[in-house]
Amino acid sequence: MKKILLLFVLLGQIAFAQQVIVQSVTSLKNTENGGFYYSKFSSTNDYLLATSENYAGLKLYSFSDNSIKTITQDAGAGYGVQTSADGNTIVYKKNEFVKNLKNTSLVSYSKTSGKKIQLVAPTRESITAKFAANKPQYVKGKMLVAKDITTIESTPVICIEDQKMVIYSGNIRKVLTPNGQNASYIWPSISPDRKNIAYTVAGKGTFVCSIAGSNPISLGKLNAPVWLNNQWLVGMDDKDDGEKLISSSLVALSINGKVRQTLPTPANQMAMYPAASTDGSRIAFNTEKGELYLLNVQVK
Repeated sequence: MKKILLLFVLLGQIAFAQQVIVQSVTSLKNTENGGFYYSKFSSTNDYLLATSENYAGLKLYSFSDNSIKTITQDAGAGYGVQTSADGNTIVYKKNEFVKNLKNTSLVSYSKTSGKKIQLVAPTRESITAKFAANKPQYVKGKMLVAKDITTIESTPVICIEDQKMVIYSGNIRKVLTPNGQNASYIWPSISPDRKNIAYTVAGKGTFVCSIAGSNPISLGKLNAPVWLNNQWLVGMDDKDDGEKLISSSLVALSINGKVRQTLPTPANQMAMYPAASTDGSRIAFNTEKGELYLLNVQVK
């Protein structure tokens, strides 16, 4: 029995000792002049989407030939953009003002044909999009609209409503407040295995809780967190002097909060807003100027 217990302890220590190994750091060609922010990998990891500093416009960076294609110049297009499982369809928002009031529509873009289709007409209601395999679904008016999507295909959608996390799954809508009703929640995301949620509480730091919204674990400061895999998050540790940004570095953090790593990036650059590939092998980030960099990583 003692040997069995010792084995479990050793296995725990081995799992504990895992770390993110950065194998290379490279700048992405043709982004040297800046203007590329808040990047996001496609579901197939063969291209990156990036937008402007104020989320206007959307550009596609292809890894195969380092080419850059402008998809749209619409305001708000870079905020919450999503790609289908096969990478062929991109869904983005379009903000416009009608009688001095902001309205948002939802647009589907075909990568193969270049055709654009309006999925949701301009509305004053908040919209959050998410793909279920290759079919777009979205939250609008506190309802999940998922046309022609089976129960097996269905994917949970998480968003912020009235500063609280809300998760939609099928016909179920559930408000999650693991840190209390009065907390202000931002940056929620669901782990790839759909078992946990990462989120940030204003003034309190980043946490991980179960998909049911229970058992929150404090991870300390980790802004703009994204999932690297089911056990690791990547975010930024940014500092300012009250007026301007003075430093920003990339941090990898195990979801139990036990292992925290500052990842190597160019010394003269501020590393901001990381994005992780779906296979957990690459991390992209933008500099303050909007240059894009790529880290090849391995979790060992």
